[in-house]
Amino acid sequence: MSKEVLDFLAAHRPFYIATVDGATPRVRPMGFIMEHEGKIWFGMGTHKNVYKQLQANPKIEITTTGPDSNWIRVSGEAVFDPRPELFEAAKKAMPELKDIYPEGGPKMGLFSLAKGKALFLNIAGQEIKSVDL
Repeated sequence: MSKEVLDFLAAHRPFYIATVDGATPRVRPMGFIMEHEGKIWFGMGTHKNVYKQLQANPKIEITTTGPDSNWIRVSGEAVFDPRPELFEAAKKAMPELKDIYPEGGPKMGLFSLAKGKALFLNIAGQEIKSVDL
């Protein structure tokens, strides 16, 4: 887990997650992120298309830009973890999840990245730093 990657994404929400839907790229804003057990975790509702797309093809990219126009590209493969204690940690990290995902309602799918890599880049697209996750 890289604190620098976590901090950059958390400070520049929303960040954008790209998936594929068949042969079509899909991008959407997301905001949930937390550190737990030495990993960066992301999440979304299991009823959403983004979840279904990641189940079919776990390859993902995440990006956002800072106010200085430096930006980050995070890539990897989504590895979902359904443990209830992980969802409890997510509710502590973002208390409003209790209302979005109440008991008996929609479920939240939480994932970390396998084969994760983050590139920090400047506005010209030149690499500033590379971090393995």
